[in-house]
Amino acid sequence: MSEKFENGTAPATGEGTAPILRVEHLKKYFPIKRNFFGRPVAFLRAVDDVSFQVEAGSAIGIVGESGCGKTTLGRTILRLYETDGGEIVFHGDNITKLKRKGMQKYRTEMQLIFQDPYSSLSPRMTVGAIIAEGVRAHHIVPREKVHDYVLEVMKKCGLQPQYYDRYPHEFSGGQRQRICIARALAVRPKLVVCDEPVSALDVSIQAQIINLLKELQTADGLTYLFISHDLSVVKYISDQIMVMYLGNVMELGGTEKIFEEPLHPYTQALFSAVPVPNPDVKMNRIILEGDIPSPANPPAGCKFHTRCSRCMNACRFLQPKYTEVGEGHFVACHLYDKEIAADAERIDAEYVEWLQGQIAAAKKFAQKEPHLKELERMRPDLYTKWLSDALLSGKRPLAGKKVRAHLFEELERMDAEEYARVKACENPAKGEEEDSDA
Repeated sequence: MSEKFENGTAPATGEGTAPILRVEHLKKYFPIKRNFFGRPVAFLRAVDDVSFQVEAGSAIGIVGESGCGKTTLGRTILRLYETDGGEIVFHGDNITKLKRKGMQKYRTEMQLIFQDPYSSLSPRMTVGAIIAEGVRAHHIVPREKVHDYVLEVMKKCGLQPQYYDRYPHEFSGGQRQRICIARALAVRPKLVVCDEPVSALDVSIQAQIINLLKELQTADGLTYLFISHDLSVVKYISDQIMVMYLGNVMELGGTEKIFEEPLHPYTQALFSAVPVPNPDVKMNRIILEGDIPSPANPPAGCKFHTRCSRCMNACRFLQPKYTEVGEGHFVACHLYDKEIAADAERIDAEYVEWLQGQIAAAKKFAQKEPHLKELERMRPDLYTKWLSDALLSGKRPLAGKKVRAHLFEELERMDAEEYARVKACENPAKGEEEDSDA
């Protein structure tokens, strides 16, 4: 029997044990426009109602296109960004609203490996000082044992003892990433957010870092949130995969299951881009048409429907629910919603009614704007384009002062050209006389 979860709540696979991390309806919005009084009136929805959970000692891979909210999700979970809604439960404790002092005891248990290993390291500190900084601040070991403890951590991460007194600029990219890993593991964390830790490295170095992370996970029982664009790397290191698009979760499930049978059209398009190391295998690449909508003003319904080749009327105005289509395999798509499929006629009728309401609202706004009336009279094709843009984006693309002034200039120019053509048609003989005189 399929189970549905409203607004993105989807449990992780294997519900028998308590998860180390549980995220419920998490939201993070960045204000992009404020009114006269400084209050935000427009937001960029970087993370929009995301829910998942992770068991201790496992790894979840978070994948998606650039700008889908992966990095923001990781930093919000670590409370580097304040949340705008939802809950973050770590080891049974709700840390969502904790202040800086309250979060202090969780800082050692939750660590982050940054994407750029060079800019995240202080150029004025030696490797030993960088790794020892957190150890001293959180009193991980007695002060007299810090030096030996740091050398032990460095050895575990593949760093030689002679590197202790060197500076970050003296190392290669792979060695700097090892320093970042050593710094994160020095405080003995339980959860590590890996924000694309190998994207800036060569392929051979990537393999070394990934193998190192796997070894450390086995030895220390670490839990990973692994953010990456490289699906082959995610497949190797992750037990679960979560696919994100414009701040929402599209699909969530076990790694093998999702790779064998991706269900969401967006997941299918992503996985079709994975290269196969066999020249005899023909790639069935799915090319997504159109551009990614703005996260500041996403489309109604399913956010992916503007680029989906299997889009239905329900996708255009109804937000999809998470449906369990298999054991531990969840997808947010109307294609797998039995209620939508069983009541397609009613949904289509509701869509027509909704669309008529949207068109009426756009025309009502247009009637109040004199420049739009002129646009409809002079250039009905541009007016139709404005109407479609207004319906798709919910914006008022011609309401700006500069755009309005430019439009008035264009209309005056078009009126002058039309007036000249009419005069030329009324007095063709006069025009011929002027030409002969010349």
